[in-house]
Amino acid sequence: MSNTTDSQKESAPIDERQLLELVKLFEGFTQASSTFAQSYRALEQRIAKLSSQLEEQSRLLERTEGFLSSVLAHVPVGIVVLDMDGCISLFNEEAERLSGHRSEDAVGKPYGDVFPCEVTEPDSALYTLTNGTVIDPRERQLDVNGGTLPVRFSTSWIFGDDGQTIGVLEVFEDLTPLRDLQSRMQQSASLAALGEMAAQVAHELRNPLAGVQGFAQFLQEDLGEDHPAKNIADKIISGVRDIDHIASRLLEFTRPMSPQIAPVDLVALLGSEVDLARSEAQRSGKDIDVSLVLPEEHIKVACDGSLIKQAVLNLLKNSIHAVDSTGRIRILLRWDLLRNRVRIAVDDDGSGISEEHLPKIFNPFFTTRTKGTGLGLAMVKKIVDGHHGSITVKSTLGGGTTFTLELPITRSQ
Repeated sequence: MSNTTDSQKESAPIDERQLLELVKLFEGFTQASSTFAQSYRALEQRIAKLSSQLEEQSRLLERTEGFLSSVLAHVPVGIVVLDMDGCISLFNEEAERLSGHRSEDAVGKPYGDVFPCEVTEPDSALYTLTNGTVIDPRERQLDVNGGTLPVRFSTSWIFGDDGQTIGVLEVFEDLTPLRDLQSRMQQSASLAALGEMAAQVAHELRNPLAGVQGFAQFLQEDLGEDHPAKNIADKIISGVRDIDHIASRLLEFTRPMSPQIAPVDLVALLGSEVDLARSEAQRSGKDIDVSLVLPEEHIKVACDGSLIKQAVLNLLKNSIHAVDSTGRIRILLRWDLLRNRVRIAVDDDGSGISEEHLPKIFNPFFTTRTKGTGLGLAMVKKIVDGHHGSITVKSTLGGGTTFTLELPITRSQ
């Protein structure tokens, strides 16, 4: 039996135990393959979820970067960023407006080419970059189109994620509105003091005026109609009345402004003002076309109608006086519903106002007329201020004048 050939060995039956082990091994392989497939599908789902989250984070990052870029671009302060080589890498819209330089002309250029300066003077971001010292908020003059603009500016370092400095930030803000506010506050204080003095003078003036007028009237009666001195008495009485009128205007101007707010139809109010202005122009012997330009929307407004009427009438009388013999005057009413404001403009083609007189026209007692108290426009401003509004004027000598009243409106149906 020991002489069994190789072919006989190969054809020998497989042991049952070995077959069972082979089956088990195949079942294990099948189970492992199934587990691997499940794990692969789970991994695919996980990768897909992570990819979706990554895309969402990327979109969020883009939106955040866009938001920050928009804020930097439109924030109402000038922003200039320098890289470590001293070149401008960011130049926002307010920086363009204040400096007069365009962003495309400034970005990438050395700071000194856009804002000529000395690196030894602490008045620029270049000083911080060169000397390593940040500049606390302070004032400086910014060169703009051959002139200067007062600005408040400061500088600070910009740091990267690793804490290393990557640039310098310069921020500057226009101080002109603040200067204007300070000027108005100083003017208000001066006007208050002037008003107190004027009221005292008016009171003190009226007592002796009453005596002068009384004696002049007695003299007028005693002299008779044919006496040559009666004309003098008439002039004394007329002069006293003029002075009393001025004193009354002074007292009216110095009296505290307390608007009586009620629903007012500005269209009807301005229509009556046009009629008054036409009558006033006819009495003055001038050929003036007075017109009213109205918006389509008709809204009642809560304000003091009598005061607004007085203010507009003063402006119309001013325009009538400015027109030589023939011309036009327009009243324009406009609503700014987004800002909740109403604008009333009185526009004429009269003689205009000289540039040197424009800053003074709302000052009490300032007038270029031979007759007049100089309180008309001052009273208009006081009425507008009493309504928490504003008044502006545009005029050129010989080119006409436009006064614009802008008032906050409270709608009233």
